[in-house]
Amino acid sequence: MQVRERVTVSTIDGARRMEVVATFNIGAKSTFINEEMAKELGFRLYPKPIEVPLAIKGKTGEMVGESTLAFTIAECEIPFGYTVRVVKELAEDVIIGSSFMEEFGVELDFEEGKARLEATPPEIRLV
Repeated sequence: MQVRERVTVSTIDGARRMEVVATFNIGAKSTFINEEMAKELGFRLYPKPIEVPLAIKGKTGEMVGESTLAFTIAECEIPFGYTVRVVKELAEDVIIGSSFMEEFGVELDFEEGKARLEATPPEIRLV
């Protein structure tokens, strides 16, 4: 199940930012950004691409790097950076996975098609 929502993605220092359509997908564990967006924001290139399976039988994608970015969701800036995987030719701008949603308390309202934060600002607890 998934929700599409406009979010702002930026570099940690806020020097570069862009508004994107993020797909909040509970079926994805990790969070991904397409390579074209990552090029604008900056990312660390892997020494060689990593092949990843897609949800289509026999199809794969290529992870080419990673980037630590800041996110603003439902007009609330998450005060921590989050490392996302950069995928070549990803059809979506950004896919936000379940690990991100759990860590920052993102709730999905499937009826309204909205993502919201349980607490604003979100917090991380050291247990």
